[in-house]
Amino acid sequence: MLDLFTLLVFVLVFIVFFTVRSLSARERREVAIAEHLATLKAQLLHDAPTAVLEADDSIAMPAERAWLPAVLQRCLPRWPRGAALLDALYMNLQRIGWLPSLRRRLVLSAAAAAFVGLLLGRMTPVPLLAGFGSGLLCWLAIVLLSFQAAMGKYRLELARHLPECIDAITRICRAGVPLHSAFAITAANQPGPLADEFNQIDQWLRLGLPLRQVVQTSAQRVPLAEYRFFAVILIISQESGGRLGDTLERLAATLRARAELKLKVMAKTSEARASTKIVALLVPGVLAYMYLNAPADFRFMFSDPTGLKVSAYALASVALGLLITHVMVRRVG
Repeated sequence: MLDLFTLLVFVLVFIVFFTVRSLSARERREVAIAEHLATLKAQLLHDAPTAVLEADDSIAMPAERAWLPAVLQRCLPRWPRGAALLDALYMNLQRIGWLPSLRRRLVLSAAAAAFVGLLLGRMTPVPLLAGFGSGLLCWLAIVLLSFQAAMGKYRLELARHLPECIDAITRICRAGVPLHSAFAITAANQPGPLADEFNQIDQWLRLGLPLRQVVQTSAQRVPLAEYRFFAVILIISQESGGRLGDTLERLAATLRARAELKLKVMAKTSEARASTKIVALLVPGVLAYMYLNAPADFRFMFSDPTGLKVSAYALASVALGLLITHVMVRRVG
């Protein structure tokens, strides 16, 4: 029982670590977005002093929750943060294309987690409880890691195609084509996930919706900070009448410079990131090796009072080392 409990504790530590890392990265992105948007607005207002922005200049539209049951829709106003999390989760699943196959993915991951839970539970005095707990943790880990990997690939694809699409819109606008028609032309000549987004923008514009509302909704769907800069430029340019081509050209150059800088940072921090992964994998690897080759020593570590102290010290030191490495890597980035 203690052996499985220790293994579950280590798995929980890794899940908490990656969750905290994701939340801290999201908070830093939001702060960076707010600062860059403020700088961009100040620059555009300096170029066009007569520009008048609405009081509510947010580029997010209220989300509809028709996909939720009526009972949950009545309860969600009491928990606005939970409603926002559900909306964000639904939109992310829609972006990465998981909605049609969501049930199949959940069933397959649950089957794999149940198999792992059965293997771990049969080695304990309480196989039912231990198997259920380990299977649940394994299922959560599989789902979260798969979802984060899919979202990471989707963001990379968006970031790779966005400067090309901005250049295409810049050339089209400088050729004298109205902005409302530039989205359809760009979508027809630029591959990638932004082509579908620009087609959707063009359809809403053809129905007569204002550009501001359409771009706001589009910025809510696309999970990319750089795309929000692009949306703000379009909105402010429409209201102020500034030179859209020059502003978009500078934005494309800035995005390419940011991508190049990110690659340099990734290269410089590759050793630290590799060390973090190795340290994270050493803990379960060493535990598995001890359990298979030295079961007496393994039981001593988690049944004897002295062994428990050593295990607690090792757990605290490994967690602290992972945290320090993570902070150092993020500060360099």
